[in-house]
Amino acid sequence: MNRNYFAVVTVVLVVLVVAIAACAPAPAPTPTPQPTPVPAQPTKAPEPTKAPEPTKAPVATTAPAATKPPEPTKPPAVKYSEAPMLADLVKAGKLPPVEQRISDEPLVVPPYEEIGQYGGTWRMAWKGPADYHAYGRLVYDPVIRWPRSPKDPLQPGLAKKWELSADSKTVTLYFRKGLKWSDGVPWTVDDIIFWWEDIETNKDITAAPHSEWVVNGKPMTLEKVDDLTIRLRFDGPNGLVLPILAYKGNQWPMSFERMGFFAPAHYLKQFMPKYNKDIKDYKTFEAKADDLNPERPAMTAWTISQYKPGDPKMFASRNPYYWKVDPQGQQLPYIDQLQHTLVENNDAIAAQALACSIDMQYRNMDLKNFPLFSENATKCAYRVLRWTASVGTMLGFWPNETYPDDPELRRIFQDRNFRIALSHAIDRNKLNTVAYLGQGIVNAEPVVTDSPYFVPEVAKLYTEYDPKLAGEYLDKAGLKAGPDGKTRMRSDGKPLEINVETERTGAELDAVQLVVSDWNAVGVKASLKTMSRELFNTRTYGNQMQVAVWQTGKALEPWSDPMVILPIDQRTYFAPAFGVYYNTGGAKGEKPTGKFAEALQLWDQLKMTIDPAKQAAIGKQIVKLNTEEVWTITTVGMATVPLIVKNNFRNVPDKYIDDTIVWSPGALDPSHFFFKK
Repeated sequence: MNRNYFAVVTVVLVVLVVAIAACAPAPAPTPTPQPTPVPAQPTKAPEPTKAPEPTKAPVATTAPAATKPPEPTKPPAVKYSEAPMLADLVKAGKLPPVEQRISDEPLVVPPYEEIGQYGGTWRMAWKGPADYHAYGRLVYDPVIRWPRSPKDPLQPGLAKKWELSADSKTVTLYFRKGLKWSDGVPWTVDDIIFWWEDIETNKDITAAPHSEWVVNGKPMTLEKVDDLTIRLRFDGPNGLVLPILAYKGNQWPMSFERMGFFAPAHYLKQFMPKYNKDIKDYKTFEAKADDLNPERPAMTAWTISQYKPGDPKMFASRNPYYWKVDPQGQQLPYIDQLQHTLVENNDAIAAQALACSIDMQYRNMDLKNFPLFSENATKCAYRVLRWTASVGTMLGFWPNETYPDDPELRRIFQDRNFRIALSHAIDRNKLNTVAYLGQGIVNAEPVVTDSPYFVPEVAKLYTEYDPKLAGEYLDKAGLKAGPDGKTRMRSDGKPLEINVETERTGAELDAVQLVVSDWNAVGVKASLKTMSRELFNTRTYGNQMQVAVWQTGKALEPWSDPMVILPIDQRTYFAPAFGVYYNTGGAKGEKPTGKFAEALQLWDQLKMTIDPAKQAAIGKQIVKLNTEEVWTITTVGMATVPLIVKNNFRNVPDKYIDDTIVWSPGALDPSHFFFKK
């Protein structure tokens, strides 16, 4: 693990929490099919039935104290140019000139290595819609961006600048002039207001506003200053609002993540009962809002151009109205098209790489295949890189403490002695060798060692492989050995049987099987159940899991989305019903008790804290509590992540941190990746 890299990230991310403002500036590729022609003029928005203007918040009588907003990056003083395929459409009268399509204040993307060249299809593999991040992380275009380098502050995105009041109760966002959706319709802050009023606070779509937008039990209010300026107001300090906008400030819904900050009102209103009397429910709306719908306008470098469920390949083509340029004035992206080939599992992805059918792939690449990838590098003209994973535990196991279908099993899952027993039963060294070539680090915490919230004194808590000690803790849990002298028995006289549920494939599935075997060896009859990512998510959100398997990503600065540390919503594997209660303000779910209630009280304090030192202190308390309670049964973390990159595929760094929180590799500006000719 590159500890220095993590250390730098740590310092910067602590500062980001209270940041006030920031601004900073081989083989020939597969032939590219022409995109679907785009109208020469912006698509006229459908006329919805009774489409009222969004309600505006009252104008403040006095402006809140704010720091000086950052200066926006100046566009290059040159004439803009565009990809040849778009120039041809302009000549044919099917597109307006490039100067009319690019924002009046484009974001200038500096090259990592060099100015790029247009053309090519970026080939990669994915496992279907539930593997959304295989596409979603390549089209990371939020309001505010995470920086490429951990030495830098938050960066402008769609917003060219922002102001955060001294008390962190108000954020004013200033957007770029001339932004357009991929269909040519102007983007305005009405698209944020639409998301808030008609999606995020619409109980037919969202059960309750996400907790990041709620302070003191009150949802934020929005004030439209003008078409390109909006003000977010909170009832109290929101110490995490800027990192939240960097992580969740994308276009809604981001597939199953169900989060975002804006949506195309001009397109989606026609599918909502509020605006169209012929629409009776939200089924059509959900389908049309989906990120993989080729008809849906977007603000990203590429937009889905060809896909329907089950297709063997999915294509995304360049957005002719994209609002970024390189320093020479060339409109991005450089690459014409993305191609995702549908495969079943990680082994099939590896097979694609070994068949020279992948140009750049970072996702779902098993470390066990690193030697094979390296042996094949010359034949396929690619390089094999290894990025550091910001993952506290690569495989975490979560007994569901709100499991509803078996009261006795639920009681067992809630017994800390039982969870400690399962932890001591795991041979982590063997697991590390099988799945991660021995590169992982044994870690009891859900965060990485260089996180500002890491607590050294509990780093190895209950991680010693000791089957005898595991048996003693099973005894403490009241799970005595049965007539065979081995199988543990429940208090109702039944043998203890649990289901371990996962969507993992490849080497990680082998590692999960090792854990299942370890548990069986101490008398806990564990059965492994594998399933698709779709079913895994459905069962998690429905509180149907017994023991779920995932990882603790977002492990450097976890508070933008601490769903693997705290029960904040239905995604929290170890207590979904408690998470639902917290997220809905008690309207649904089960009220958290005991240590869960204590942890959530600390979380509420952390969210309203703007002092980084105090945030770190509270964060450490939460991490320590999580670790001591063994809500997550951890294994090893911080292993490296292999990726395949064709030799002529450029502007990709050799070293980087792979983390969901920064949408890796999204923060690297994939729009400026290119094929060098």
